[in-house]
Amino acid sequence: MESSTAVAVVADFKYLKRYLQRFLTGLRGMGKYEGELIIITSLFTPVFLLPPIWKDKNITIVRQKKIKFDKFTRTILKNLETSSEPNRFRTKQFQWHKLNLFDISLKKWKYIFYLDLNMYIHYDINKILKIKPQDKIFARCDSFPSFDRKLSSQFDQTNDLFSKLKDSFDLETSNYFQTGILYFDTSIISKNTKKDLLELAKEYPISTTNEQGIMNLYFKFIKNLYYELPIEVDEYMTYFYWLISGKKIIITKQNRIKYK
Repeated sequence: MESSTAVAVVADFKYLKRYLQRFLTGLRGMGKYEGELIIITSLFTPVFLLPPIWKDKNITIVRQKKIKFDKFTRTILKNLETSSEPNRFRTKQFQWHKLNLFDISLKKWKYIFYLDLNMYIHYDINKILKIKPQDKIFARCDSFPSFDRKLSSQFDQTNDLFSKLKDSFDLETSNYFQTGILYFDTSIISKNTKKDLLELAKEYPISTTNEQGIMNLYFKFIKNLYYELPIEVDEYMTYFYWLISGKKIIITKQNRIKYK
């Protein structure tokens, strides 16, 4: 039987141990969310070692196999040119586990509101959840509000495959999204969605932002399902990277002010 809306996170044991308690405090406290929290993790995560899970009766653990690539794909990903930034495939490989958000099993829920586990929740998130992304996926533009970065910035432009990628997709657009917040109707999931994402990652294994680059190719261009997460609801801003003096922001990535 399909449930209505659930909040979801994706994390390995190390990340859960570090951030789960803080996240739950924000979600259930300032976030005023009493509904179901889905934790998508690996097959062998020892969740019994995480006391916050014992204490919260409305958590569902969804275990999925590790996202794996063939040797050829891994070799390319490990050796991407990332300039001064660390290679995310080497340092944050578990980010690829986000592809499991689009596993057919998640159609048990009608809407999924995904948040990175290290987000800060400051106000009632039900204000966001009352907006329904019918047959689409809501996310925040990666370079909002300046819109000064292009989708091409998400890929290794020195790799020979970049030319093929540029011929196939409009990489000059600045209207592409980050994957820290994803709010979507599970009607967009078919039995092949996760498989198609994986195949796309293998075809273009040059995303320097792991799953983020690939999800943009798929949901923005191939499926045309991406829409901007509403910027405001009531007198609140839904999401911004930083806190802003004098602004009520429901969710932020950082817990400090950058812009005044």
